[in-house]
Amino acid sequence: MTCMRCGREADPPPRHRIGFPAPVKERILQSICAECWKEWEGVEVKVINEYRLSFLDPQHREMLQKACFDFLKLPEQA
Repeated sequence: MTCMRCGREADPPPRHRIGFPAPVKERILQSICAECWKEWEGVEVKVINEYRLSFLDPQHREMLQKACFDFLKLPEQA
């Protein structure tokens, strides 16, 4: 698989590490390498803390998903 973010041939991240709904998870697994996903996991913590996001709030989950797509250079719609 060629990573859309870094352009390298690499394996996808472990499925269990992606905490998004199934359609989003599948897009990530098909498009992003494990190394770029690991970088996102570090940024994800900063985004959650910076904006004080709550996983119980649907708008906060949407904000986190948008930040993820922006960081990984994925278009919002497939």
